Amino acid sequence: MKKVFIAIFMFLPMMMPAQNVLTPQQQLEQAQKQLEEAKKAVEAAEKAKKDAEDAAKKAAAAKQAAEKSAAEKADAEKVALEKAQIEKQIEAAKAEAARLNAEAEKLKKQAENLEKNAIHKTDELEPSISHEPAVLPAIGGKPVVVGEPEKKTEEKKTTTSGWAVPTTPAPSAKKVETESPKLASGVKLKADPKYLEGAVTLNDDGKVEFAMETDANGKSAAQIYDIVYNYMSGLTQDKNNIASRVALVNPQEHVIANTMDEWLVFSNSFISLDRTEFKYNLVASIKDNHLTLTLERLYYIYEEDRSTGFKAPAEEVITDKYALNKKKTNLAKIFGKFRRLTIDRKDQIFNDLTALVKQ
Repeated sequence: MKKVFIAIFMFLPMMMPAQNVLTPQQQLEQAQKQLEEAKKAVEAAEKAKKDAEDAAKKAAAAKQAAEKSAAEKADAEKVALEKAQIEKQIEAAKAEAARLNAEAEKLKKQAENLEKNAIHKTDELEPSISHEPAVLPAIGGKPVVVGEPEKKTEEKKTTTSGWAVPTTPAPSAKKVETESPKLASGVKLKADPKYLEGAVTLNDDGKVEFAMETDANGKSAAQIYDIVYNYMSGLTQDKNNIASRVALVNPQEHVIANTMDEWLVFSNSFISLDRTEFKYNLVASIKDNHLTLTLERLYYIYEEDRSTGFKAPAEEVITDKYALNKKKTNLAKIFGKFRRLTIDRKDQIFNDLTALVKQ
């Protein structure tokens, strides 16, 4: 028995390695198993890589969206700020316009009051003026009559600087008075009828607007366009120009638009200058053998640096209500000169262009 156990123990080490050796089939199965595990590991790695890339793309998209949202928010805030500033400027402009209108109305009332007071004082003084010679108490028994003083011929006074005060020469002949024009009712007009009622026209919106239409002796639209364009370009170079320009042209539609800014000079001497800045739009619409001119959006800026100055549209300066007397027989003292020179300027432009296109 002892010998048997000894033999068993001797062969035991030889039996153990035999159990650890795999058969080819087992080795193949083990290799296939390891291959499957490797494939799964690769797939897991690729999936993890794809998930990481997707996460990175989502993060980039989220970042881009956040930046876009921030930019849009900043733009919206900027637009809102600009809108608020524009609205504030508009309100300020409205307030300034209201203030100027109130000042203009105040000046108008003051002028009317002055005119009424002047007429009233004249009426009071006229009855007290006597054209009869005055009789003083008698001296030496004879009454002394004081008649009109003897008229003396004024001599021209010349200063050492060469300036002279001119004298008014006596008329060589009796002045012939011409009869003033009359209305149908027989009322005499004190100004040229072309400046009086009906001379200033309003459009459908109640704005002052002058319009003129004329044919062009058979000229084509292109020919008329060239003539009118040259003339309207020349207007911007006039000696009284301030900032006039040819603003828009459309050679295909044959339309020309000027924005005019010029001086209207009421009087000019070496000691004084009376003028107003005059702004308006001049638009020419042209077709074959036809020209339409429109003078619109008239605006005046008068003595801006003085307390008596004003800024006002034509509707508050040259319309019948402001520029004519109550009987509409004469120009008003304050705004009458604006009406007269505006009509003269309008007539000059309309007449010039009519003559040019009819040549």
